[in-house]
Amino acid sequence: MRGTNTSFGTRFMGIGLAFLLALAAPLPAQANSAQAQWSGGAATGAIVTDDTCPLVVEQERLVLDIPEFPQQYYGTREAYLSYGGKVTAEYTFYNPADYTVNAVLVFPFGTVPDYGFAWDPETDEAVLGADTEKYDITVDGEVVEKTLRHTLSLPGSQFEWERDMALLHETYLVDDFYYPEMPVTRYVYEPRQVDTETFGAATAAFVLSADPSRTKVLVENQSGGQLLDEGMQFSCWVEDDPIVVNVIGEPLGHLPDWQIYENGACETEIEGAMELVRTETITLEEFALLEYEEASGVLEQDWYNAVVEAMKCLEGEYGAVAGSELSGDLTRYLMRWYEYRITLEPGQRMVNTVTAPLYPSIDLLYEPPVYQYTYLLSPAQSWDRFGTLGVEIRTPYYLTESGPDGFASTDGGYTCHWTGLPEGELTFTLCSEPEPAMPDRSTSAWPVWMGAWVLALAAVVVICLVRRTRRQR
Repeated sequence: MRGTNTSFGTRFMGIGLAFLLALAAPLPAQANSAQAQWSGGAATGAIVTDDTCPLVVEQERLVLDIPEFPQQYYGTREAYLSYGGKVTAEYTFYNPADYTVNAVLVFPFGTVPDYGFAWDPETDEAVLGADTEKYDITVDGEVVEKTLRHTLSLPGSQFEWERDMALLHETYLVDDFYYPEMPVTRYVYEPRQVDTETFGAATAAFVLSADPSRTKVLVENQSGGQLLDEGMQFSCWVEDDPIVVNVIGEPLGHLPDWQIYENGACETEIEGAMELVRTETITLEEFALLEYEEASGVLEQDWYNAVVEAMKCLEGEYGAVAGSELSGDLTRYLMRWYEYRITLEPGQRMVNTVTAPLYPSIDLLYEPPVYQYTYLLSPAQSWDRFGTLGVEIRTPYYLTESGPDGFASTDGGYTCHWTGLPEGELTFTLCSEPEPAMPDRSTSAWPVWMGAWVLALAAVVVICLVRRTRRQR
């Protein structure tokens, strides 16, 4: 099994617009060569996570404001933040119980899209949550405080509210193996007498065989790996940067036995060695937060938990955790959530409005391009009772596809209304022309296949904690 160029991790892609009830407790008183497609995301309806919660949704009014399509690339923070696409979900809640219900609600609205802007390279400032600052959450017209939360997200996966909801923790994650005080021993190696001029792809490798219930090993700068009969072989290109072997948990029985090869195939040995120049022991908490910056806009516990979840995703045999440098941002692959609180007295009705940025997927294989939007309706089945659903798409563009059927054209866009939840999910496609030319699949099959392959690879590779990324940029 060939290793992957990964470091730590993320799970989920796109814009999920959902309304999830985390806690409901009775109380006494969401170019030449260029990409042909971009990922946007799926929005999701209201979900309750506590089967005993008495709150019901009497009405949902969904307004999707799409006055413009997003650009295929944003070069500046100002241009990105000027994008005006947004969705507003307005819920009328009712508490039929004879006791007060306090609820912590979370509204997931996805990662920064592929064409988004997570960091400003000129100012080195985070833009991760800046696109949300112009939007509010209100209760009966009054603005309520919201907190931006983040969870690990895997590009290409479908949103699953139970799975993704479980990734939100108020404190550091503790599971059967990982815990914040766990020791991490870092062995720093540097190459010695390796002829990299003759062997430009010179590779250093060692074989790991550890008890994964006691020890995990993550090698920074990992360039490949393969499963051998005797263990998992880690391989790293020999470069100027040191190679760090992180031993998480119990120490190894012996230090890595490095071999130097002429290339990544690790078949022909050459002269040279890897010298241990430094050893240090830190805690898992310190390790996970090595690249954490408060300016990212991510809470410390969310960053730690995303790193731990990422390592869990990348665990292989013999205690190996796939790892390497990746020139990208962990922040770009974090699922974003609003978190806020509401209180309903017995018999009280409340109108809760949540507004978030709305990013579509872009398909440039059509002429002109089409923009695809998804809003998941099925999660709303988790509510004790769901009344009516009204959807309004405010846009100057043409609705070329939609499901379910039933949208009617208006002067300002399209509308539809249902009693109860319709079957399936709400999906629609917009275009600047009423009938975009479909791509010739005989000629476009290769780039589509290529895009699918890249996404599949990204699901494994793009799970990362980036080291020195923004400094390199």
